[in-house]
Amino acid sequence: MPYHAAEIWCAARDRGGENGLCRSVIAGTPPDCGTWRSAPAPAALDATRRSERQASSRSRLRSGSLCSRIPAGIAAGCLFFSLVGHLAPNFLTRGSGCRAVGISSASRFHAERVVHLAAHSAAADSSRLAKEELSVDRASGAGLWPAMFEWVTGTGMDTSDIAVEVAPVDLAPGELGLIAKVPLEPGDVLVWAPTSLLLSKPQAVAVWGDLVGELSERIALALLLIHERFVRAEESTWSTYVRSLPRFDGDVSGPSFLWSDEELEELQGSDGYGAAVQMYNTILDDFVSLNATLFAGHPDQFGPSVFTLENFCWASAVVASRAYGDDNEGTFLCIAPLVDFLNHRAGALQLTRFGNGIVAYAHKHYEVGDQVWVSYGGKSNAELLSQYGFVDVDNAEEAVYLRVGEHLVLDEPFAEKKLQLLGELLGEGSDPRFGIFKLTRRPRDWEAQLLPALRTLALSLEELLGWKLLCLLSR
Repeated sequence: MPYHAAEIWCAARDRGGENGLCRSVIAGTPPDCGTWRSAPAPAALDATRRSERQASSRSRLRSGSLCSRIPAGIAAGCLFFSLVGHLAPNFLTRGSGCRAVGISSASRFHAERVVHLAAHSAAADSSRLAKEELSVDRASGAGLWPAMFEWVTGTGMDTSDIAVEVAPVDLAPGELGLIAKVPLEPGDVLVWAPTSLLLSKPQAVAVWGDLVGELSERIALALLLIHERFVRAEESTWSTYVRSLPRFDGDVSGPSFLWSDEELEELQGSDGYGAAVQMYNTILDDFVSLNATLFAGHPDQFGPSVFTLENFCWASAVVASRAYGDDNEGTFLCIAPLVDFLNHRAGALQLTRFGNGIVAYAHKHYEVGDQVWVSYGGKSNAELLSQYGFVDVDNAEEAVYLRVGEHLVLDEPFAEKKLQLLGELLGEGSDPRFGIFKLTRRPRDWEAQLLPALRTLALSLEELLGWKLLCLLSR
């Protein structure tokens, strides 16, 4: 059920207390919410920093960085829409045309982003953030790999067969990846992580027991990350690893659902916009539900100064961009330190799970110094951008989605008859009011359905009756 802005506002206030903040002030007082008490934003999130983040993200979109691939990737769908609109302008929605929002309305998204962040407590201000950062030179990767190797070796892990090391890669400024230390052949082990190093729901259950037993693996893992970073901190088994994780504060590209409203406007007219909106609202709904149940019932274990919306968004972004599941549903979801430095390339092998952990294998020959890759699975550019913060210009899985009622409008005259005919075209079990046509690069088997659908929308009464008669005679 959709939440009103006032509900989100109250949840943010309740979690933030006197140290709370919001991005801007809502005109008027939300009903039954009392008085909002906001403290000045910490230095890490002040107006100057936000402005710098926006400028940084815009430069990633418009420069030679990885995110600059958006026009060639996702926007290819907009080109298709414009072509179809040119050929059959009455078939498409008016105004924004291919704007795809995966929720009831975009207005809900923007209203809730106004009250987006219940803030850090004083203990989580900029000085603490600066203190907890692992000393890493993003330009060279210096300090990161030695620290990580020292940590995993200290846990007793055998690192003798790890054939890679971290290094800056030619993706975007500050981006790191894994490169081959020795020549590699198909089937050789690249990197692996034992079960003892994996972050997963069982570790969350070990901390909170049955309190988190019914939560999804994704949510339980996000809560565990918050606990390890902000509660256990230096005492955490994973402290070295957690301190190496990106903060998504502008120095590296992050999932698009964390972008500002201004940055998201760059995606208007693409499926990437709808994917970001849908993902953000899913996370927001999760937080509101947790705040009203688990957090409210156990404030001693889920302190309001730590389990904030801001921290939950950060942890959810880490899970989205780094966690690995056995299948598309995220079964047995986990984060594998070291392994998660692997970047994505279509055609590479996916990670393999075995009894003692997770391993990545080479899918081809690599020379010393070559970046090694893994596949994140078959995902469209909209999915890649919303989960990982990048797109693939050569993505064979790229797809554009045309939605009945949004892109394909069933206008009068004869809207009901057109709807009935469209339902027959889509097949049994499909609701034509919410029909979706997936337009993939290849194969192009969608043409057999889409072209008749477009023709259906333009039928005159005589044509409609004639087609209906033809269908009856052919049975």
